[in-house]
Amino acid sequence: MTEGPTKTISPTITPEQMEERVVRFKNMTPRPKLGGGMLPDEVVEWMTADTNYTYMAPASEHQSRIQQYATMKGGDAGNGISVSMVLCSPGRGPALHAHLKTIEAFFCLSSRFAIEWGDHGENSLVLEPWDFIHVPTEVVRTFHNVGDEPGALLVIIQGDKNEFDDVVRPPFVTEQITELFGEEAAASFTAMGERMYSATPK
Repeated sequence: MTEGPTKTISPTITPEQMEERVVRFKNMTPRPKLGGGMLPDEVVEWMTADTNYTYMAPASEHQSRIQQYATMKGGDAGNGISVSMVLCSPGRGPALHAHLKTIEAFFCLSSRFAIEWGDHGENSLVLEPWDFIHVPTEVVRTFHNVGDEPGALLVIIQGDKNEFDDVVRPPFVTEQITELFGEEAAASFTAMGERMYSATPK
């Protein structure tokens, strides 16, 4: 008995169509640093990672910085997802912040990263290469490269695509800026309109 032609289950996608779904690192442009041109350079450097590349994020009407500077729009099969890579030299990382509605996850690619949480970043654990963690909504968090070499951290954010602009800062960040850079720098930070988070995280 001769069998008929095998039915194709998978959709046919050409190499060119598949290439459109690839983000080539050599063609990427890093996200501009938060506060650039508005805050003193030393404050910007203190509160941001060295370099942040967003590979993919969902398009939406109310776009966050992550979505605005994503190399590819997508990842929207139901809930939205963004995938970024952050590069940090030893000792570097962003200022404390919280995501009110989205889940932020970290995957250590190289070096070692401390994940710090609490209103003042008083709690900490360290991710070794290939370790992964996701942080609950509303919890104030940050990360810093605690290794001896430049490090890379994969950052994945998931949630409703219209709620990606949900980042807030604890008042402690303003206190830190005041202590490290003076009241004028803190006033510039406040004038940026960064939303503050005064509630104690769950």
